[in-house]
Amino acid sequence: MIARARSGEIRTREDLLAVIALALVASGYFVVRFGGIWAEVDTGLMSHAIRIVVDSGQLTPTAEGVYSNGFGYQAVSLTIMAFTGLDIPTLQQLVYPLLSTLIVLPAWALYRELTGSARAATLATLLLLLVPEHLFAMFRGSHERLDRTFLFIALWLLVRSLRFRGDRRRFAIHLGLVLLTTYGLVATNALFGMSFVAVLATATALSWVAGRGLASVQRLASEAIPVLGWTCAAGALLLAVFIVFLYPPFNSSLTLLLAIPSRLLALLTTGGGNFDPYAYVASGWVSPAAFLLLSTMNFVLLVLSALVWLFLGWRWLRGGVPRSIGIWILWLLYAAFAVQGAVSIVSDRTGALQGNVQYRIFALFAPMATPLVAVVISRWNPRPWQRRLTVVALGFAAVAALMKSTLEPALSNKWLFYSTAEIEGLRWADAHQQSTRTWVGPDERLDSAYQLEVGLPTGTNVWATYDPPSDISSLLVSAAILRQSARLGVTVPELDSRNVVYDNGEAQLYRQRPGGTPTP
Repeated sequence: MIARARSGEIRTREDLLAVIALALVASGYFVVRFGGIWAEVDTGLMSHAIRIVVDSGQLTPTAEGVYSNGFGYQAVSLTIMAFTGLDIPTLQQLVYPLLSTLIVLPAWALYRELTGSARAATLATLLLLLVPEHLFAMFRGSHERLDRTFLFIALWLLVRSLRFRGDRRRFAIHLGLVLLTTYGLVATNALFGMSFVAVLATATALSWVAGRGLASVQRLASEAIPVLGWTCAAGALLLAVFIVFLYPPFNSSLTLLLAIPSRLLALLTTGGGNFDPYAYVASGWVSPAAFLLLSTMNFVLLVLSALVWLFLGWRWLRGGVPRSIGIWILWLLYAAFAVQGAVSIVSDRTGALQGNVQYRIFALFAPMATPLVAVVISRWNPRPWQRRLTVVALGFAAVAALMKSTLEPALSNKWLFYSTAEIEGLRWADAHQQSTRTWVGPDERLDSAYQLEVGLPTGTNVWATYDPPSDISSLLVSAAILRQSARLGVTVPELDSRNVVYDNGEAQLYRQRPGGTPTP
C-alpha cells in the first residue's frame, strides 16, 4: 500500500511537470513566433497604464490613458520592474508570457479539489491549455493573467474550506484568504470582480433551488449555500468599497454598465441595431472556415461539457447523489458561468464594453468546462488504436490553439507583429509634427505597438487607423501596412502626389505637398 501510494505521488508529480512543460513550450512559442516583438490592443493599453503609474508615482493618477477598471496589474508590474530593472516592453513581451505558465499550478490545485482526482486535475489542465482563448488571455500583456490567478486561488480556497467546517480556526483562515484573493481580483479588474460575485450569487441561488426540490442533493446544497452566500456578500461589499471609495477612475466603466439597460431597450424596441459583435469573424480571418477550424476545440469542449453537465443533473434528478461536495460546486459554477455567457451575448448586441464581453466570459467559462470533461475522460481505458487517434487529435488541437492564440498571419488578418523600423518612423513623425493626424495602418496594430514602447503621441498629434480619412495629410507606409491593407480591403491613398519626408529603408512617412489636395 505504501509503495503504491508513493508510486502514485511520483506519477502525479511527473504528470504535473509534463503539463507545466507543455505550458512553457506554448508560452515560448508565443514569444519567439514574432521574435519577441509583438503587440495588441490590451497590451498597448496596459503598458501605457503601467507607464502612467511609474511616471506619476500614484496608483490612481489623473492622466489620459489611466486604466479605469483597477490598479492591481500596474502595481504588480511596477514591483517587478523595481526589483529587476526590467523595462515595460521586455516585461510585457518576454517575461510575462513565460511567467504565465505558473498559472498551471493554481488551476491544477483547483481541479484536484473539485474532482478529488489528481488524474482528472491533470487532464483538465491539459485540456485548458488547448483552448486558444485561454492561451491568448494568459500570454498577451493584459490584466487577465492576474485575474485568472486570483480566480483560481479564490475558488480553490473556497472549496478547500469546506473540508474544515468542524475546525473553526482553519475554516476562518481559508475564508479570510478567499476574501483577500477576491479583493486582489477586484483591485486588478473590478469588472471581473463583478463577474465573480455574480457567479457566486447565481451558484448560491441554484443550490438553494436544487436543495429544496431534490432530496438527493439536499445535504450538499445545505453545506454549500452558507459558504457561497457569505463569500458572495463579502465580495459584493469589497467591490462596493473599491468602486465608491478606493478607485474613482472606475466611474467611466460604471457609466457604460449603467447604459446597457437603456441600449438593450432601444435594441428591443427598434428591432435591431447597427452593431454586430460577430463581424470580426468575417474581417479578422482569411475565411470563416479558417476561424472555425482553429476554434474546433472550443466547440468540442462546449458540446462535451454541456452533455456531462446535463447527464449529471439528470442522474441526480432521478435520485443519484453527487459523489462529493467538489463535484456539486463544479456543477454549480459551470451553470453560473454559462448564465453569464448567455447574458454576455445580449450585452454584446448593445455594443457596450467594446462588444467583447462574450469573448472574455468564454475564456472564464472554459476553466469550468474542462474539469467536467476530464472527470469522464479520466475513467476511460482506450484501446491502442483509440490512444493513437487521441494523440493525433490532441496534436491537432495543440497546433490549432497555438496558431489561433498568436493570430497566425497566414490565417488571421489581425497581426501581432511589428518592426522596429515602423516604430522609429512613428517616433520621427511624433517628434517633427504638431497637431497632425497621421495614418498608421488599416487597424490598431502600430497604434498599440507605439503605446507599448513609447506611450501616446505628443504635441496633439493623433494616429489615425482603419480607412484613411479623405483629408489625411500624413501617412506612414511600410510593406506590412500595404500587405495588411490589401488583406482587409482598405484602399491606401495615392502616394505619387506626396513628398517622402522620412525614410529608414523599411518605413516611409509621406506628407501632402504644400498647397496640394489630398488624393484618396
